[in-house]
Amino acid sequence: MSTAVRKLLLPKTAGWRETAVLVVVAWLVPFLVHLVPWAGPRVLGVYLLPVFWTTFVAGYFYGALPGLAVGLVTPLVNLALTGLPALPMVGSMSLEVGFFAVGAALLAGRWPGFWFSAPLAWIAAKALAIGVLLFLPAAGPADNPLVHLARSAENGLAGLGVLAVINGLLVVFYPQTDTGERA
Repeated sequence: MSTAVRKLLLPKTAGWRETAVLVVVAWLVPFLVHLVPWAGPRVLGVYLLPVFWTTFVAGYFYGALPGLAVGLVTPLVNLALTGLPALPMVGSMSLEVGFFAVGAALLAGRWPGFWFSAPLAWIAAKALAIGVLLFLPAAGPADNPLVHLARSAENGLAGLGVLAVINGLLVVFYPQTDTGERA
C-alpha cells in the first residue's frame, strides 16, 4: 500500500478504547437528537445531520476506514433502536455516509487547517450518492437530481453549520502535527 493511500485510510491507528468510544458516541448523538421533541415536517435529523458529526471526528483523527466504519454502523444501530432513519432510507444514507467518510478524510488530510472540509465533503457525498442512485430507479430521487441536492442542502443548512463548527474546533484544538498525524 502506498504511503499516500495509507495516510488517507489510516493515518493513525485507533485502539479498541477509542473505537468503542467513537461507536458509542456515534450511536448516542443521533439517538439524542431523535429524542428532542420536534413537530417539523421531517425528523430533526434531516436538519441537523447528526450521523455525520462523529463520522467526521473519526475520519479526522483516524482516517477514512475508521470514519467509514463508524458512519456505517450508526444508521443501522439507530434503525434497530429508534426506527430512524426509515428503513427505505438506510441504503441511500449508508452510501452517502460512505462517500462522506472518504471525502472528509481526504479533505482534512490534504488541507488540515481548512474549517469547511466537513460541509464540503457532505455536499460532495450527497451529490455523488444522488448520482449513483440515478442508476437504481427504485432507489433514486423522484425529482430532478439538482433540485433534490438543493433541497437537501437547504434542509441540512443547520447541520452543515454544526459540521463547520466541529471542523473548526478540531482544527483549532487538535491541529495536524509536523509528522502528518493529528495530535
